[in-house]
Amino acid sequence: MKRSKWLLVVAVAVGMWATALQAQALSSDTLKAQNKSLAARAARADAMRKLGERIQGLFITSETHVKDFITQSDTIKTAMSAWLSGMKEVNPPKWNEDGTAEVTLEITMEEVIVNLEQISERYQKGGKFVAKDFEQMTVTNKEKKLTETGMGAPRALEDPGTTVPFQAGTSVDSASYMSEKAKLWWMGPVQADGTRSGGNVLPNERLMAARAARVDGLRRLGERLSGVFINSKTTVKDFITQSDDINVKMATFMVGARETGVRYHDDEPIVEVDMEITMTSIFASLKSWGEAHYKGDKVNLKSVEELTISSKDTVFKETGMGVAKTKVGVAVSVATAVAAAAPGWISETMSVTGNAAIDTNRDPAQGKLMAFRGAELDARRKLSEQISGLMITSKTSVKDFVTESDVIRTHMMDFQVGAHVVDGSQKVMEDKTVEVKVEIELRPLWNMFMYYSKTEKLTIK
Repeated sequence: MKRSKWLLVVAVAVGMWATALQAQALSSDTLKAQNKSLAARAARADAMRKLGERIQGLFITSETHVKDFITQSDTIKTAMSAWLSGMKEVNPPKWNEDGTAEVTLEITMEEVIVNLEQISERYQKGGKFVAKDFEQMTVTNKEKKLTETGMGAPRALEDPGTTVPFQAGTSVDSASYMSEKAKLWWMGPVQADGTRSGGNVLPNERLMAARAARVDGLRRLGERLSGVFINSKTTVKDFITQSDDINVKMATFMVGARETGVRYHDDEPIVEVDMEITMTSIFASLKSWGEAHYKGDKVNLKSVEELTISSKDTVFKETGMGVAKTKVGVAVSVATAVAAAAPGWISETMSVTGNAAIDTNRDPAQGKLMAFRGAELDARRKLSEQISGLMITSKTSVKDFVTESDVIRTHMMDFQVGAHVVDGSQKVMEDKTVEVKVEIELRPLWNMFMYYSKTEKLTIK
């Protein structure tokens, strides 16, 4: 009898040991999968950078390059960046034996010409390049197709914490998504009355961080979607901007994107929220709105209808991040210490006024519209300069931070695209000039800084 009990104990112990090994293997497999994804993302960014450099080196005329066109204004640079962000991959990512990933992006010369023409038409005001210049690029360049392969390496295999699947009917900022270790760090130990106190973050700051993560995830999804091509000449962004009604409906629709996972870091004040949206629902809605409000090329409506059918299994996923302020005097990790000493500007909205003169040689209405557009571009340029001068620490400016990597530079451009004209700020002055105010919230910039200071392992002075 005793022997039977002993054998039972041994069997249970072996079973528990096997279960632990299985869980450990599962955790390791999950980490490897996450690192594969990160490596592929880095490879895509590298391919985008290389392709962007190739495109800038193309001849427009025998004496000018695409780079000459892009450097005319910050707005054109931003438009080019947004276009490259939506570039399609030739094949699925390739992973090598050492864990590195390869992603190949490809574009035809015809697509380059079409996009340069569109950007020129929208954003170039009185520049030296005209449509005919771009059309002759097939003559001034031998390439018919541009292909670049980017490389990305995985991070060191370490446990980044658990992402908890989001449950419908709950709130993304619910404390139920926190691990016990995270609860202890964020809210402190359990008291006699069942409540927690003594944590590193105040309750309202935790809620704000979680909600900021969701908003950041929505913004990232919006940027991805804007660059998707409906056909060879039109992106989702082009289609949406044809109608204010469609624009408003799209913004409302995006708010309904689905949360799929939440993660509270257990050693620093960072919350991550995974967001996703199905392409089928996007295109079906675009088709419906287009039939009611779209006034542009009807060929685009047909393309949207075709995409509704062909994209049934496609899902866009992005992760947003929110950073909470910690209590004064909290001793935390190096990355968190920077968050605790966050500069005062993170809760502010930066606004800048741009100016432009009305061209009196044009039709009055057209001249005024062009002047307002010029004033907006002037404001965006000033805004970019002011943002670059913001100090992250006493020795590091935003400009210094952006130069750390091409990935950060790309996301900085995406961030600045989010600036918007303040309603009612457009004014016509007595001297026939106009002014427009443009503003942008700065907290997402700080969130971006915190994210890349951790993932890129940057040393901030």
